[in-house]
Amino acid sequence: MNQISAEPQGEPTFPRAEELGKTIAPRTPRHRALKQLHELIEACQPGAELPARISALERVGAWLRSKRAVPEVEGALTGESSQILRLRLLIRTLEAIPECRRRLSKTLESVLVESVDNGLFARIGLPTDRGFFGETIDRVSKRFLPEPRDERDLLSLVARLFPSPADLRILAGTPPELISSLATLLEEPEQGIAPWTPVLDHLLDAVALLPMRISAVGLSDVIRARSPKVGLEESPFFKLPRAIDSLMAAVREGTRSLPAGDAERRVQGQAATCRALMDECHAVTLAVVENLDRYGVSVDVVYRLELVGSNLKRLRLLISQLEPRRADERAVRLKSLLIELVHARLQDRKLIEIIRGNLHLLARKIIERAGHTGEHYITSTTGEYWGMLLSAGGGGVLTSGTTALKYITGWAHFAPFIEGVVSAANYAGSFILMQLLGFTLATKQPSMTAAALAGTLRDTAAHHDLSALVAMIARITRSQLAAAIGNIGLVIPAAFFFDQAWRAQTGVPFLDPTTAEYVVHSLHPTQSGTIFYAALTGVLLWMSSIVGGWVENWAVYRRLPEAIADHRLGRFIGRRTMAAVSRFYMKNIGGFGGNSSLGLFLGMTPVMGKFFGLPLDVRHVTLSTGALTLSICALGREGAQAAGVFAAGLGIIIIGCLNFGVSFVLALAVALRARQVARSDRLRLLFSIIATFTRSPFQFFFPVGSAHAPRVHGPVSVPPSQGPHA
Repeated sequence: MNQISAEPQGEPTFPRAEELGKTIAPRTPRHRALKQLHELIEACQPGAELPARISALERVGAWLRSKRAVPEVEGALTGESSQILRLRLLIRTLEAIPECRRRLSKTLESVLVESVDNGLFARIGLPTDRGFFGETIDRVSKRFLPEPRDERDLLSLVARLFPSPADLRILAGTPPELISSLATLLEEPEQGIAPWTPVLDHLLDAVALLPMRISAVGLSDVIRARSPKVGLEESPFFKLPRAIDSLMAAVREGTRSLPAGDAERRVQGQAATCRALMDECHAVTLAVVENLDRYGVSVDVVYRLELVGSNLKRLRLLISQLEPRRADERAVRLKSLLIELVHARLQDRKLIEIIRGNLHLLARKIIERAGHTGEHYITSTTGEYWGMLLSAGGGGVLTSGTTALKYITGWAHFAPFIEGVVSAANYAGSFILMQLLGFTLATKQPSMTAAALAGTLRDTAAHHDLSALVAMIARITRSQLAAAIGNIGLVIPAAFFFDQAWRAQTGVPFLDPTTAEYVVHSLHPTQSGTIFYAALTGVLLWMSSIVGGWVENWAVYRRLPEAIADHRLGRFIGRRTMAAVSRFYMKNIGGFGGNSSLGLFLGMTPVMGKFFGLPLDVRHVTLSTGALTLSICALGREGAQAAGVFAAGLGIIIIGCLNFGVSFVLALAVALRARQVARSDRLRLLFSIIATFTRSPFQFFFPVGSAHAPRVHGPVSVPPSQGPHA
């Protein structure tokens, strides 16, 4: 290898650009990339002011990231990117020209010696102890507010050297041996140049800090209450900081006094102990996740679990840098650490990451509770099918009264807000009464059954035979159809008999002709906002199921059933009575929350639309059917035909399809994402459904005999408790 030797006396002479070009690329010594590299290294002045030194390093980094062509480089592989070729060119220059190596390494050392680690290893990309909402506000402020430039901040330097996701992709594609070669070349112990010593000190500080943070969270009351019951001194969260102290002592003692072999064995032994304790800490977090079904889940609990998991992952990565390894293994681990830090820096300000990471488990637990409720809406046998028809029929009869009260409320001419509140109370009271009487409202089924379906899909995705899952979908379909038939089939005669009873008492139909004509016209599929309003109602139905699952989760998290069972009133009315009240509360609280929220959504949406000047209204298939029936009774056959009753009937069909379809699709999409069901499993399920419907369509509409039922390879109901990856 050709080298430009330094002069024997005085300061070494920095080569001219032509000399550098002839040494590095004899065929193209005047290449533009070589001239630029010469200028950049010449600008590296170890004695310059700190901003000038940092600027010189940033310019070297920008040169390495450039996509412009470079001259032919010795050792380059076919198809390598220009960025990797530039890195090879830099390494070749540092190997061949000692003065270039000295300038760059001393400049880097001087910058790192004066730098301060404001969280490069122990903070960037990791949740803080501020909590979910505090962290979210902090990220919003960092995203939109300017920040002062701190020249001594090591984290800021890394951010400027790797400013974009494209740089992360370049780093990921860089061979580890090149990163190792560059790091080795920049360190010259014989010349007293050790730029990586300050970085190692920062890394050791992070290794000492992270276990303290993990221990504090793992031993907090909210986590210990959901962890396996062990003594404090037996907890891996208690042991981990002490094991890390021993590892740190082994590392420092090995660099000072112990023989190389003994030092390596001691560090490896202590590192193995630390990894075992970290595995135990991770196992405790999994147990906490499993216990969330019993204790409930909150944003705070999920945030703490995310904090522990992220810090454990980072600590494991940092410890791997301290263990003695072969040169090739050290290169791979160094590259992994760099990729992790750069990726964490890029993700650190993104709101979607913290929302996705912390709300995922909360969403899954809420969906699981909604799915558990949804099992009650799925019929299997012929008896259950007819029971669903009867239950839905009762819901239809009750809905006719809800429809009548809706118009009576309008006749009172309340102020808009009061009218919305009274309407919401009407709807919510009707839905809760249905729940207590055991009746069924068909439109509440899709969002519940979709959650149950997603859970079953996750549980059976590993099976090649999806017949059980298809059978469940067939049961959901016919159950939904039965509920719709029951609701609509009985709301029509119930509304008709109500109108006849009203006529008998007052001598006039319940609705006046003007109101009846308005109702018929409002249900027209093209001459009104029926399609949009029906889709919006589907969204509201889905939202009410989410609220119901959240309310049930909140009750479990606050341990309200246990509190009711142990309430002091039990001394007066008996513990059995309080236990029965507790069971009733736990059985119905989710339904109360969902039904109350649905009533609020249906009653207040038109009012809020008027308040904001937006065209907002609701179209619920059962309520709309009752209203159309009352309108036909008021107009008579000829009047109804003149008003467009057949178009309104088509609108009812569209409303039903959109109510059911939108709420089901939204619930299924959220449930599939929350349960992390693979896209390939969804496609397999779709093809299985099509094939089964082609062979046996009748089972999707009515319970079939056992001879025609599809094979079932395993249970299809959602178990009451799921593990962290269930």
